[in-house]
Amino acid sequence: MYSMRVAKGMFATMTKTVIALLAFALTIGAVSAQNRKEIYELQERCGKRAEQIYEKDFPVGERKGLESFENHYNIRLNRCFILEQNTMITKDAGKSYTIRMLTLVDVNDNKVYGSFSSLNCAVQNVTCRSEQEFRSLIRQFMEDRGEQ
Repeated sequence: MYSMRVAKGMFATMTKTVIALLAFALTIGAVSAQNRKEIYELQERCGKRAEQIYEKDFPVGERKGLESFENHYNIRLNRCFILEQNTMITKDAGKSYTIRMLTLVDVNDNKVYGSFSSLNCAVQNVTCRSEQEFRSLIRQFMEDRGEQ
């Protein structure tokens, strides 16, 4: 009789534990889905805001087809970045010169985090010597590694 009561008590405790674990798992799943939805909305807002900035910086009537941009909402930093790219071709004394410019800007604060051109290259006070090095330095802003 005693062992039957113990077994019933253990079964009741195990049942409560399983129910609690299931409720916890469902709550975590709902929170995770909510977070994904919020992140998606932030990414969408970032893209729209970046496009507005690009349109302002490079009005349609003034574009030469050598301008572009990419944007990224950085989850870890909770920041929206735009990377504007522009290639200018100038002529001087019968020679053509190509100048490629890239600028990384925080969309909300309008803060320049880095810039690259054939004349200058820096990301947050770190000097760089090439576009490849520039892109390596801005990766921390333009990519989320394993987060979400």
